[in-house]
Amino acid sequence: MILRVDYDERAINQAAEFLDDPHGIRAVLDTIDQLTDDPRPAGSFPYGSPDLRRLRVSRYRVLYEITEEAVMIRHIARGTA
Repeated sequence: MILRVDYDERAINQAAEFLDDPHGIRAVLDTIDQLTDDPRPAGSFPYGSPDLRRLRVSRYRVLYEITEEAVMIRHIARGTA
């Protein structure tokens, strides 16, 4: 089953703050797109419940929730290099 990806408005605003790193944010968005086929990839970790997950993409972190129909992106953050 292929899931759709939905974004919280906050996550969209957070991603827009990282446009100064186009290669990094592109890697994040590409990884998020892959969650439609595999919402629990190797390297993702439960964050309080099995359906709330955290995933690291280079220096970025993505917090997302898995439902029956979608992967909901809740938070995108960038760590220090």
